[in-house]
Parts: sequence; structure tokens; C-alpha cells
Amino acid sequence: MQQAETLHLHSFRNDEHFQFMTEVISHTKESKPVDLKISVQFAKISELFALEDVALKKINKSAFTQEINEADKKRDAIFRGMVLSNDAAMLKVFKPAVVKAATNLKIVFDTYGNVTKKPLNEETSAITNLLQDLKGKYAPDVAAVGIGDWTAELDKNNKEFEKLVQDRYDEAFLKTDLVLKECRINVDAAYHELIKRIYALELLEEDKNQKQKYSAYMKKLNIIAEKYHNIIAQRHGRKTKSENADEHKNELTVNE
Repeated sequence: MQQAETLHLHSFRNDEHFQFMTEVISHTKESKPVDLKISVQFAKISELFALEDVALKKINKSAFTQEINEADKKRDAIFRGMVLSNDAAMLKVFKPAVVKAATNLKIVFDTYGNVTKKPLNEETSAITNLLQDLKGKYAPDVAAVGIGDWTAELDKNNKEFEKLVQDRYDEAFLKTDLVLKECRINVDAAYHELIKRIYALELLEEDKNQKQKYSAYMKKLNIIAEKYHNIIAQRHGRKTKSENADEHKNELTVNE
């Protein structure tokens, strides 16, 4: 089946969903809905998408205040300082036991990666999980390297940030969040309705040139869909379609 039809839209984050639908609508508009005989479907998805845009902007405005951004910058600085203190200094000291501890911690930090690049809520969760490791299994290494104060400060800042965000999630925000979810469901339904319309028209069309228009439209749409499929696959640690194809190709080469 085609990528555009089987794409799991419910797996998208809000910003990913918004960007994907932006590209879908842009592509459809450029392909001239009148020529494709999908003017009604295009008008419907455009109207519903406009409502999603409004709801998403309200959420972003509610969640990302200046106060929250400042709190995020504060914990980012502590995280970077802690990692730098370990990697740039303790890995080069003259005590083998400290170097071993610093090496263990570097593996932990590398596993989590640069959490400051993650979306805010995901960063909060990542830091919480990291701190659990540092306070648990790797507590002896933290003590040996001497970054206990950094760990305590990061824990404090992360909890302050989390509380600040939760305080912003008032009743109005939660209602807006529910509105956005409803908007996404409606947009998704309109998207699938548009695709089904294209498939039906292509199947029934006898004119070769018109049939080619439908084929060209779906070909470009599938390219867009595959890009977002790969984004989700990579986030979940799965192989992308192209990676699976390359692997299969290599297997054939070896077998030959």
C-alpha cells in the first residue's frame, strides 16, 4: 500500500502533524484542486487545518512563556556544566580510579545525548531518568568524580521547571489541548477522504493525461509521507524504509 495511505498520523507530535499537513495542503494547492476534481475535499481540509493552526498557537502561547524559557535555560546551563566538568576535566586527571569513574559517567551522558535539544517535556523526562541513574547505579562514580553538587542543582532546577510548567496548565489550557486533539482527528479524516477521492478518480478515469495527473499527485504525496514516516521510525528506534531496502539489497548481494 502507498505510504500516504498507511501513515500513522496519530503518532505525530503536534508540530510534526502541523508541518506535514502544511506540506500536504501546499502540494495539493500547487497541483490545482480544480484540475484534480477535489475542490470540495481541498476546501474541507483547508478549513479544518486552519482551526488546528489556531489551537496549536494557543497551546504554544500558553506553554512557552518567558518565565518557562528562562527556567529551561537555567537547567540547560547546569546540565552542560555537569557534563563538561566530567568530560573535559576528570577524564584527564592523574588518578586511575577517577578516570575510570569519569569514563563510566561519559558512557551514561553519551547514551542520553544532548537532552537540551529535546522538546521541553521530553527534556524533563530525560533529565529525571538521567538523575535516577546518577543517584542509583552510578552514585559511586558521581562521588569519585565530584559532581554531586552539579547533580543536586540539576535535580532542583528540573523540579522547579516541571512545577512551573504544571502551574501553567490551567483549565483553559487543558481545554485548548482537547480542542487541538479534536482538530487533528477532523483533519486526519479529511486527509483520508481526499486520498480516497483521488484513488477512486484515478481508477475510473479513462483519459490518459488526466490519469497521469492523479498518479503524479500521489507520487509526490507519497514522497512527503515517507519523509515523515522516517522521522517517526527514527524516533522510535526503528529502521526507515530506505534503510530496510539497503539492508535487503546487501543481503541479496551477499547471497549472490
